[in-house]
Amino acid sequence: MKRLFIGLLLALVVALLAGFAADRLVLARWQHSDGWIVVMGDVSDPLPRDEAGDGQWETVRRHISVQLLTGVQKGLWREIEVEHLAGSALELRPGKRYILMRDIFDDGAELYSVSDAFRMPYVVGMLVFTAAMIMACAGAAGFRALLGLLLSLAALLFGYVPALLRGVEPVPFAVLTAAFVSACTIGLVVRRRRYRLVAFLGAVGGALAASLTGALMVWLWQLTGLAGEGGALLASSFPDLSLRGFLLAAIIIGSIGAVMDVAISVTSALAEIGDYADSLDAGALWRSGLGVGREVLGSMINTLVLAYLGSSLPLTVLIASSGPTWRGILNDPAVAEELARSLAGTVGLLLTVPITTAACVWSIRGRRRF
Repeated sequence: MKRLFIGLLLALVVALLAGFAADRLVLARWQHSDGWIVVMGDVSDPLPRDEAGDGQWETVRRHISVQLLTGVQKGLWREIEVEHLAGSALELRPGKRYILMRDIFDDGAELYSVSDAFRMPYVVGMLVFTAAMIMACAGAAGFRALLGLLLSLAALLFGYVPALLRGVEPVPFAVLTAAFVSACTIGLVVRRRRYRLVAFLGAVGGALAASLTGALMVWLWQLTGLAGEGGALLASSFPDLSLRGFLLAAIIIGSIGAVMDVAISVTSALAEIGDYADSLDAGALWRSGLGVGREVLGSMINTLVLAYLGSSLPLTVLIASSGPTWRGILNDPAVAEELARSLAGTVGLLLTVPITTAACVWSIRGRRRF
């Protein structure tokens, strides 16, 4: 208990320092000539409608006073009028910091708007606090887990995404990326080196099963990939990209985390059994692996489906508010795409268990023969 309290205190101190450092760094290196980080002062009530204007996109105007924290006029207070869309839900609070933007038109007119809250220090602080807590509670295992996460994010953000923009086929490269992420994570998390290949084969096998199931549903259901969030925008911005391929790639990438979890859990359980119960034959090991897998699957399938549902909750609420029939819901393309992700991931999880168990039994029985 004492160790946990000290770890919590240290994590809090490190997070505060990291947030402060991020704040100073961003303020010092802010280069936007038509954008400033500001502290909000007085905020007026919305101007009357006849002043604020009317039209298809209703806007709201306010008089505000702000102190500039960046730019050549840093430290000065300014009185300006800002405009934003009605219902944008951006609440202007005195004393809080925001990002103020300026648009200059051809006739020399200037339009100011508050684009967003300045939350960088808080985001960095919370990320560092969570990482520090993981290491404080889990020690070296927590550090390895964080390192695996960083390598996975680096592979996706700096390897996979740029490759997609260069025109690489989404599905084959998604499989390779999933294999790389699995290898990095399993190599760092699984302690027994001789079982790392087992967990890797189970994870990749589950990801391939999810991929094949997803491809079958995309073909049978005639999904285009345009109904999901950002699909139409992506197609208009990059017309040469394969949206169906993106949908299948999303299934593979989205399922790899849960699939790895199941593969590592089954591998770890059978590794313990195999190391301490030499008398068990292949049949007993097989039944043990399937039994462990059944226990893990109950929660992991829930986790996978609820994760997809949570990410598409706004869409779910919109569909429910329109009062559709069940036939309409199941035939809706946006719902069908989310179902494809969930069902393909579930099949991948189900097949991960026997694939991992078979590889583990083969490894244990092969080692005992020597």
